[in-house]
Amino acid sequence: MVFLILFLIAAAAAIYFAVRFFLLRMAIAQADGELKQINGHITQNHVLRLPVPDRRLGDFMNTINATLQEVRRERVSYAARERAFRGQIEAISHDLRTPLTVIIGYLDLLVSRTDDEEVGIVLRKARSMQKLIAAFYEYSRVVSGDYALECAVLDENRVLSETIADNCIILEEKGLDVTVKTLDCPAQIVADRAALERVIVNLMQNASRYASSYLAIENTVAEGKVVTTFENDAEGLTEETIAHLFDRFYTGDAARAGGGTGLGLTIAKELTEQMGGTLTAQLTGGSRHVVRFMLSFPLAKSET
Repeated sequence: MVFLILFLIAAAAAIYFAVRFFLLRMAIAQADGELKQINGHITQNHVLRLPVPDRRLGDFMNTINATLQEVRRERVSYAARERAFRGQIEAISHDLRTPLTVIIGYLDLLVSRTDDEEVGIVLRKARSMQKLIAAFYEYSRVVSGDYALECAVLDENRVLSETIADNCIILEEKGLDVTVKTLDCPAQIVADRAALERVIVNLMQNASRYASSYLAIENTVAEGKVVTTFENDAEGLTEETIAHLFDRFYTGDAARAGGGTGLGLTIAKELTEQMGGTLTAQLTGGSRHVVRFMLSFPLAKSET
C-alpha cells in the first residue's frame, strides 16, 4: 500500500512537471513570436506577455520589456535629432546660397576686368563652396522627403546612355580609360528621370574623383532586374572602406580623399531606394583596389 501511494505521488509529480515544462515551452515560443513581431514594428508600444505564470520567467519578460521601452525612447530621440539636424543643414544652406551667389557675381565681374591671379583663385574657391552648399541642400531635401519624385516607366538603357553623353566631360577631365556597354534593346523600369540622372551623375563624379585609371560601365538584365555596374580602380580600398562608402560625410583618406562632401553616394543611395531600387558596392575578385557599384531596378511589369 505504501509503495502504491509513493508511486502515485511520483507519477502525479512527473505529470505536473511534464505539463509545466510543456506550458513553459509554449510560453517561450509564443514570446519569441511576439518579440519578432515587435522587432518589425519597434516604434509601436507593444510589450511581451507571459501566458503561463512563472516568477523567474516573468522577471525576465519584464527586463525585456524595459529594454524595449529604452530602445523606443532612443529611437524617438534619434529621429528628433535627425530631423533637427536636417533642418539646420537646409536652413544654413539656404541662408548661404544667396550671399554667396552675389559674391561670385562680383568676383566674375572683377575677373573680367583684371588679370589678377589671386582674384581668380578666390573665384574658384567660392565656386567650390557653392557646390558644397548645393550638396548639403540637396541632401537635406532628399532625406526629408522634399525631393518630389514623379516615377514613370522609363527606358533605363536610354537614360544611362544620354546621361553619360551629356556629362562625359566629368570623366574626360580626369583622363580615365572609359568603356560603356549598353543593351541593344530597351530596359523599362519605373523611376523618376531627374532622380535617376542624378544617381548616375553622382556615380560618375565619384569615379572622376577616386578612380586611378579606368571606369567600366555596363548594363545587363538578370533575374527580372536591370543592373548597371560602375567599376573602377582606386588605391587603398579595403573591406572597411567599402562598408562606409554610403555613410553620410564619409571621406576616408584612402578612397575618398578628393575634396568632396562625402554626400554624393549617400544621396545616390537614398534616391535609388526611394524609387524602389538598390545601390550596393563591393570589392571585385581578389583585388583590393577595384570597387564595383551595382545599381539595380526591377523591370517594369508589361501591360497585358
